[in-house]
Amino acid sequence: MGGPQNINMWAFLIYPSMNCDFFYIVISMDSLTQITLGAAIGAAVLGKTHGRKGALIGAICGTIPDLDVFYDYGDVVSNFTMHRGLTHSFLFCIVATPLLVWAFSKIKWFGVAFKDKCVHIAIFLMFLTHILLDAMTIYGTQLFWPLSVPPVGVGSIFIIDPLYTLPFLFFLIWFLINKSHKAVMAGIIISTLYLGWSVAAQWHVINIARPQIEGQMLVQPTPFNTILWRVLVVQDDGYQVGYYSLFDKTTDIEFKKFESDSGLLPETVSVNRLKWFAKGFYGATVEGDNVIISDLRMGLEPDQYVFRFIVNDAPAVKADSNRDMSRLNTIWDRIFRDL
Repeated sequence: MGGPQNINMWAFLIYPSMNCDFFYIVISMDSLTQITLGAAIGAAVLGKTHGRKGALIGAICGTIPDLDVFYDYGDVVSNFTMHRGLTHSFLFCIVATPLLVWAFSKIKWFGVAFKDKCVHIAIFLMFLTHILLDAMTIYGTQLFWPLSVPPVGVGSIFIIDPLYTLPFLFFLIWFLINKSHKAVMAGIIISTLYLGWSVAAQWHVINIARPQIEGQMLVQPTPFNTILWRVLVVQDDGYQVGYYSLFDKTTDIEFKKFESDSGLLPETVSVNRLKWFAKGFYGATVEGDNVIISDLRMGLEPDQYVFRFIVNDAPAVKADSNRDMSRLNTIWDRIFRDL
């Protein structure tokens, strides 16, 4: 992906009701998460031998996979569906590791030797943890690129979750001040346990929702938390959405039905690519003279979806996304409704 248009795309992924200034703040938070994760891995593996330079190497390597956002694949659908492709694959981790070790070895200040196996292991882990963390979000990651396997997206954690990032940041700062290896290890353990919690909470909600409704189901967290979960069910004649908070006193989920007609969609390369990327969680509607396909996994029903494309003609073009600032407050109120 490339240019300001694609940076805005990332911004809208975070939450479609916010203003642009807030979008850029959250983009920085997403980058901060990956930089901090990489730095923590660098400090944990290289901290005893390379000190703070190990953390710096990790911060650099934690950023590299996301540089694909600046590459333009030629059209909006390709930019959307090819992000987290090559640079987020297992193949990239294997090929890029020796190249980065060689690059760092050429900069004497880092004190890195190309033959140092520990450095190879550290950089490989920096790349690997980056792509695996991205795979935990709903956008997904093409881990098996160049195979045409749909992106892996567990969807147990929102793209930005302060409870994941803050322990890393706190203990990393502690390491940078005191060079405490135990501190950075504590950050890694706490954040990893939180990821495990997110998966357990997701499966808990899946087991609650599955007996209540039929269809292709997706359970995902709402923005910035793992307490309130959105349950999306796609059916032949449309889709239904319900919300469940871990604080709810009842397990009954109230679903709302929304219209969608996949028969409206033309058979084009762009539409087929979007269907593949969304893994069935897409909606099709008519707005005026335009046929719109929406990725139902990212955004809010009925019309505040982040990624919406007009697909009447080829090539497809990005459709406007409605944004309502008040919706975020509604979500947070829903978390504590039964308390």
